[in-house]
Amino acid sequence: MWKFKASKYKNAAAKIPKKEEWITDISACNLNSSCGNHIEASAAYMVFNTDLSGGGTLGVLPLNAKGRFGGENLTSIQAHSDFVTDFNFSRFDDYLLATCSQDSTAKIWHLPADGVSGTLCNPACILTHEDKQIENVLWNPNAENVLALSLDVKVKIFDVLKQTSCLELADHGDLVQSFSWNGDGSQMVTSARDKAIRIFDVRAKKLQQSADGHQSNKDSRVLWLGDKDQILSTGFNMIRQREVYLWDTRNFNRPIKSLSFDSSTGILMPFFDSDTAMIFIAGKGDTSIRYLELTDKDPYLVENSVETVEQLKGLTLVPKRALDVMKCEVNRLLVLGQHSIIPVPYIVPRKSYRDFNADLYPDTFSGVPTVTCDQWLNGETKAPTLVSLDPSRKFKLLLRRRFGLESGEGEVSEQIPSEKKSADEFQSSRVSGSETQTNASTKQSSDTSIKESQKVSLDDGSESFGTMRSSHLPSDAAAMTEKPISSDGDAAKQKPAKILAALRQSKFRHLQGSPMHKSLNIENVRNLSKSIPGESDFFHANRAFCAIPLGGAGGLIAILSTENRGRLPDTGSPALQNGSSVTDFVFDPFDDHRLVVGCDDAKIRIWNIPKGGLTETTDNASGFLRGHTEKIYFVRFHPHAADVLASGSYDMTVRLWDLQSQQERIKLIGHTDTIFCFSWSQDGKKCATSCKDGQIRIYDPRSSVQPVSTGAGLEGSRGGRLVWTCDDQILIATGFDKSSVREVVAFDPRSLSSPLYKIDLDTSPSILVPYYDADSSTLFLTGRGDSTVKAYEVAQDHPHLFSLSDFKADSLHQALSFLPKTEIDVRKVEFARALRLTANSIEPVSFKVPRTKMEFFQDDLFPDTRVTWKSTLSSAQWFQGENKTQIKISLKPDDMKSLSEAPAEMPKQQKYQSFEVYKTTYKTDEQKKEELLSAMNTKLCLNDGPLPQDLTEGVDPDEWDD
Repeated sequence: MWKFKASKYKNAAAKIPKKEEWITDISACNLNSSCGNHIEASAAYMVFNTDLSGGGTLGVLPLNAKGRFGGENLTSIQAHSDFVTDFNFSRFDDYLLATCSQDSTAKIWHLPADGVSGTLCNPACILTHEDKQIENVLWNPNAENVLALSLDVKVKIFDVLKQTSCLELADHGDLVQSFSWNGDGSQMVTSARDKAIRIFDVRAKKLQQSADGHQSNKDSRVLWLGDKDQILSTGFNMIRQREVYLWDTRNFNRPIKSLSFDSSTGILMPFFDSDTAMIFIAGKGDTSIRYLELTDKDPYLVENSVETVEQLKGLTLVPKRALDVMKCEVNRLLVLGQHSIIPVPYIVPRKSYRDFNADLYPDTFSGVPTVTCDQWLNGETKAPTLVSLDPSRKFKLLLRRRFGLESGEGEVSEQIPSEKKSADEFQSSRVSGSETQTNASTKQSSDTSIKESQKVSLDDGSESFGTMRSSHLPSDAAAMTEKPISSDGDAAKQKPAKILAALRQSKFRHLQGSPMHKSLNIENVRNLSKSIPGESDFFHANRAFCAIPLGGAGGLIAILSTENRGRLPDTGSPALQNGSSVTDFVFDPFDDHRLVVGCDDAKIRIWNIPKGGLTETTDNASGFLRGHTEKIYFVRFHPHAADVLASGSYDMTVRLWDLQSQQERIKLIGHTDTIFCFSWSQDGKKCATSCKDGQIRIYDPRSSVQPVSTGAGLEGSRGGRLVWTCDDQILIATGFDKSSVREVVAFDPRSLSSPLYKIDLDTSPSILVPYYDADSSTLFLTGRGDSTVKAYEVAQDHPHLFSLSDFKADSLHQALSFLPKTEIDVRKVEFARALRLTANSIEPVSFKVPRTKMEFFQDDLFPDTRVTWKSTLSSAQWFQGENKTQIKISLKPDDMKSLSEAPAEMPKQQKYQSFEVYKTTYKTDEQKKEELLSAMNTKLCLNDGPLPQDLTEGVDPDEWDD
């Protein structure tokens, strides 16, 4: 009977390697839920989700990597500003990766052929900025540069080379959860939250068939089984049981086979190998992998084995070209666990592994596209080209194709047949473009084309594909890059995408934020104000005091001494009573005892706090500033000059005050709507404002009361912040876009015509308050009601904002206030310290950089710091036009030596021999045999000289007579 038909792969079993062969110490514990598989592999690399940077960073390692890759050992891709929902390698280029994210962008990445070092930051291109987050991304299996994205209720098809959307499938009733191409890339199947499974003719944008899928609207998956007329779907039924359906596209009314499993909550992820008809199914959070075989007749799905592994977060199938065919490895899975990646090879047992078992390896996909994107859009469909995995019929791959280059600039691949390969298996022609080979005296121009039905041979991948992979450049690729594309009706030439992604290693990449000991906390903070505007920083602290707004009438601000740690009395704390609602307040950076408060009665109050702090609530302010006609919006002290204060009001003016005389000196005009924020430049010469009219204005206040430059700022109308960075070369703005998504934008203050770079973060009502540490060029961002402090390194090179490790607190906070550099402990490699205000406490938070030689002063992390706590000018000098730079001092303690003066460390003996050393010392059995025979021949060789006994001196004959 058919059900008892023998299968060559029935006894294929997983051979889980020892832990020494695993990849360990990675961080994938707290991955968000998404429609992706969390790990992908090509024949050269593996890429996987991490929980670093809120999930926006991907780990990337060579396919054959093993060992520990924790901390700085893990190379990564700083892919997106939010969680990466899905990613996919091109079938035609093992170094071409597409990613998509909850930040509503999709990006294309080119991984370097010689390996990734540090952090990959620059994508080859950004395909799209959407209003909705992108759930799935998948390359066309047969047409080059065709990429599909799913977002909300539609699927978009992109021409990656032109970076344009060319098709759209929008006949879905709810969120698209999964989609899959058929074998020749002409059709697509999708599953959506409306419980329907649909089949589309993609190029005709036509819905061909539709059927009711799984009964639950939880996550579902669909997988087209290669070139067969069958589709596999996974999902949940009404009682939350996981199930698998097998569909026949020729009779799509109901599934031809269904399997029910357990009631676990993780969606089943299906994988199919069209060469062997092997199906692998595993659920997120499961500890088992099911191996099934697909048959042409009932029962259709035959379950062969169930393998137990660690709890998995994700799963992927390794390309056939990377398998070890001489060990009868017919498939290999990569299992992403919480802290590890486990390779799981499936091996067919054979009596001998000396010869290639051709019956196990039918000709497989070659990795060569059969049609270009333009040909595919014009309706052309060709069967994929196939290759043999027989190692004796292999060809070498020289240079890999590069994405999006102009004609003549790209690297092309060339096939070179081995000696055992027959000449009729190749068809050679000329390729446009030149290829330069180093250390060669001649240059060749070659063009390679492969017939549709032609089959070429391929290496087993254990050597060439494990280290380098290339694909063929179509013959018309040069013409494609030179075709003009239309934008807004005008034809313009498409610029080639940049493919050399910047590799940036930051010394602060792995900064660690951590709460300090609880004994340093101030507990029992009560009655926090709920009426302070969101545009206010809400909380300020210096070396001596903390200022906290309290609820109730009278505009109360509690003043707490930073030395009085512990629990505050239940009766409350002494406060400053302003007599009107507080809108903003700030400490004088040069006088820890002076606080300035802006109120909604249009007055600015100046308070001098006694040396020992407040002993009782007082309403006796030491001075008032009057001039604004409406309530105060913000107050800001000058960073260099003493007694210079800037204030903004709803009367749409910014006024500069001299606190010595308590008089208004300059009034800046030119705003047409509410002023959101104000920021002094680092050198104190200029200032910038952000306004509700969507404009950023830059002033030189001592030369003109009108803005010296104006440019479009943030699109949102819910407030924002500005901060100058990089010695006033980069202006950072935080705020909202039109969809109320929080964003961080970098501008060049010399030209505000367009932003330099933008990062979309998340959707939250609170404004991101920035703090910039000039010594480390680190930008800290957090908002009221957040629990995470995001960190970026700001640099003048693109993309200007480089993600660092985030600090995630155990509870929500109201605000953070950073302390001067005098408060940090350089002995513990602490480069920043802040006070964190929560609903009922004030907690110190330390930001450190992990280092091993902590007995030395880390002079590479701690340059001479600016003395920001002392003024360089008086108010009169500054208003008269004088400028002085802040002095700098070293933070190095007298009893510490600098790290640059540390003696050179002797190299540690490695526990395990590196692969490079292993390659130089490893000898095959044949080499050992040759050495042994050579040594034996050397000892047994003929010697024409006298024997040793012939050289011995004898005695005379007459001596024997004695």
